[in-house]
Amino acid sequence: MDYYNGSTIFVTGATGFVGKTLLEKLLWSFAQIKCIYILIREKNGKTAEQRFHDFRAHKIFGRLRLQQPNNLSKLKFLAGNIEKENLGLSQADKTRLCQEVNIIFHSAATVRFNERLKVAAQVNAIATWNLLEFCKQMPLLKSFVYVSTAYCNPGRKYVDEEIYPTLPPVNWKYFIDCTLKIPDTYFNSLANYIKGPHPNTYTFTKSIAEQIVNDYKHFLPIVIVRPSIVTAAHREPYPGWIDNIQGITGIMMEIGKGSISSILGDKNIICDIIPVDYVVTSLIMTAQRAVKGRVFICNSTSGVTNPITWHRLGCLTLKWSRIYPTQKLYMYPYFKYRKSHFWHDLAVYLLHYLPAIIMDLMSLFNRKQRKLVLPIAMKFRQACLAGKCFSLNEWIFMSDSSYYYEKMLNDGAFPCLEWALNTLNYDTYIRQFVLGIQMYLHHEQFSENSRWKITKLYWIWIFLHVFFTLTFIYLLF
Repeated sequence: MDYYNGSTIFVTGATGFVGKTLLEKLLWSFAQIKCIYILIREKNGKTAEQRFHDFRAHKIFGRLRLQQPNNLSKLKFLAGNIEKENLGLSQADKTRLCQEVNIIFHSAATVRFNERLKVAAQVNAIATWNLLEFCKQMPLLKSFVYVSTAYCNPGRKYVDEEIYPTLPPVNWKYFIDCTLKIPDTYFNSLANYIKGPHPNTYTFTKSIAEQIVNDYKHFLPIVIVRPSIVTAAHREPYPGWIDNIQGITGIMMEIGKGSISSILGDKNIICDIIPVDYVVTSLIMTAQRAVKGRVFICNSTSGVTNPITWHRLGCLTLKWSRIYPTQKLYMYPYFKYRKSHFWHDLAVYLLHYLPAIIMDLMSLFNRKQRKLVLPIAMKFRQACLAGKCFSLNEWIFMSDSSYYYEKMLNDGAFPCLEWALNTLNYDTYIRQFVLGIQMYLHHEQFSENSRWKITKLYWIWIFLHVFFTLTFIYLLF
C-alpha cells in the first residue's frame, strides 16, 4: 500500500478494456494516490476534452460517482497521441509529466489480429519506443509497467517469465527504421515474409515491443505483464463486467444468439482465459518489482494454475446461454468444435450461410426493415479464422509470479486486492460472463419472453434434426 502513497500515475490506453478497469480499481482502492493522468487524442470529430467528459461519465465509474466522487476528481487528461514524438503533448503538459510522474502503466495497443503491419508496428512498437524515450526525462519515475501478451512467443511450447529473442531474429531498430521509411503498401505486403511463426501482426509487433522495452532496462525501472486471453471481470468492478466483443467474448455472444454452429478448434486443449480484474491485480502488484538493470516479467495466465479446456468452456457457455437466453436469438444455441478445415467450412456454409440467406430472403419478402444476417455471419467467420491459432494450439505459460502474489497478499501487503485464481469456479464465472454479455453488450435484462422463444426454437431444432435424419435414411435405402 505504501508504494502508491502520494504517487502520480500516467496511464496510456486508458479508454481500452484493461485500461478502464485498471483506472477504476486504482481510484476505488488507492485513495492515497495523488493524481492519475491519462492520454486522450481527438477522434471522430470530438476534441480530447469532449472525449474525456464522456469518458468520466462511463458506467464503469458508477460506484465511484456514488461512493467516492472525490477520488474520481483525481483523474485528469492530457491531449496527445501516443504515436507521435513526445506523445504529441504541449510543452506545458510535457513539463508537468516529466516533473511529477512516478508510475506508468503502458497498455495502449491495437489488439486486432488482422491489423495491417504498418499500423500494428506504429501503435505497438514505435509508440512504445517514443514513450520510453520520453520517460528518460522523468527523474521521479520508479516503475514503468508494460502490458504485453502471453502469446508474443508463439514459436515456443513452454514460455517462462523471461524475454526471448524474436522468431525469426529481428533487430528492432532496423524494423522501426523500415516502418518509418518504406511505403505503406509495400511494407504491408512483407508481413507474411517477416513474421515467421507469428499467426498475426499483433503478436509479432508485441514481440518487437518487448525487445525495445528490454533494451531500456539500464535507463528505466521496467516490468512486463503478459496476459493471456482477457475476459470479463470475476468480481470487480462488477461481476461479469465486459465492454468489448473482441476474441472469445464475441464468439460467446454469437454462440448465445445461436448464430455460430461450428468453431475451428481442438476441444481437448487448454483455453487460457484470465478475468480482467486478475490482470489488473497483476499490474498493480508487479509495478513495485521494477528496478533498473533487470526486467521482471509476470505471465498473467490461468493454464497452469487453474486450467479449463475449450470443450468445458463451450459446454458452460451453451448451458448458461440456454438458461438465460438473450432476446436477440436467431436459432437454438448449439455448436461443435471441428479440427478439420474442410468439415468446418462445410458446416459454415450449411449451418451459417444457408440459414442466414433464408432469413434475409424472408425479411425481404415480408418487407421487414432489419439488419441483414449474412454479412454478420461472414464477419464472424473471419473473426473465428483470425483466432484459429489459439483454438488449435496450446502453450504452457510458467507463472512463478502467482506464488509471489499469494505471499504478498497473505502478508497483508495489499488488503484491497485479491488473487485466488486457483479457486476460481468456472461454472459460476461463465454464468456471470454470459449475464454480463447480456447486460453490458446487449443492454437487456432476462425476461420470460426469452425463455418462451428459446423453447420454441428448441422444438424447431429437434424437428429439423429428426426430419433431415429420416430424409437421409429414406434416400439411403
